Amino acid sequence: MRFSTSKKIGSISLAAVAAVTALTLAPAWNPVASLHSGAAFAEDSGGQATGKGKQGGQGKGSQAAQSGQGTNAGKGEGQGGPSVDSDGKGPQAGSPAGSSGGKPVWSKEGIPEVELGRLNVARSPDRVLQRSYDEALATVSPEMVSFYNLSLAQMVDQLSLNFDAVKYIDSPLQNLALLKDTLDGTSALSTMGVTSDAETLKAVFLGVASDKTVPISAATVTAVTTILGTPVTGAEAERLAADAEAIRIAVLAGHG
Repeated sequence: MRFSTSKKIGSISLAAVAAVTALTLAPAWNPVASLHSGAAFAEDSGGQATGKGKQGGQGKGSQAAQSGQGTNAGKGEGQGGPSVDSDGKGPQAGSPAGSSGGKPVWSKEGIPEVELGRLNVARSPDRVLQRSYDEALATVSPEMVSFYNLSLAQMVDQLSLNFDAVKYIDSPLQNLALLKDTLDGTSALSTMGVTSDAETLKAVFLGVASDKTVPISAATVTAVTTILGTPVTGAEAERLAADAEAIRIAVLAGHG
């Protein structure tokens, strides 16, 4: 579903701008953080951090990987997407989301080559994303509803200047599950009192899910949404990237 309009960020206080400017000069992305998130992802999706393989190769998982052979002792050969090993060489062990005997959508050509960092957990199996989606909805509180009802500019202000008091869903996997749900233009949060439009919610879900120090570009948007099954491209990807990047920078500024 395509949208012809997007939310524009209003004016942000000078204090927020100063905080963001200072932190954008911080050191570049720390690969150790990416390694940690990749290994954690492998554990969640049914694989061990000792699995080996690159995209299209084999990955060793705990018990038998979803497609392949294995034993209850924990060794199995999982065909499919990239695996994670102790060197952080990939985001997943075993079969990925959407692989029902064939290649998953994200293993095909057409996904931009871009640094995704912890956004790689979008490659999780459908069952993992579903579980994260259910967990996210179960944690929604009235304070979270109030935050998600803010305008994008207000969200940026609150995350930048009042970070410790803001209540929102911060799990990358839960945010990506909510993003996947919202890519059709609707969100389950609307049944819980959230009135913000889908464009605003997609921006906050993607911005919060991203690594704090890895910029979000239109290529990032296209890659992640393609992995999730509903590609966003062109001008719409540019708009979503700009809004999500504002959220990412605000989280970086507020988190310190």
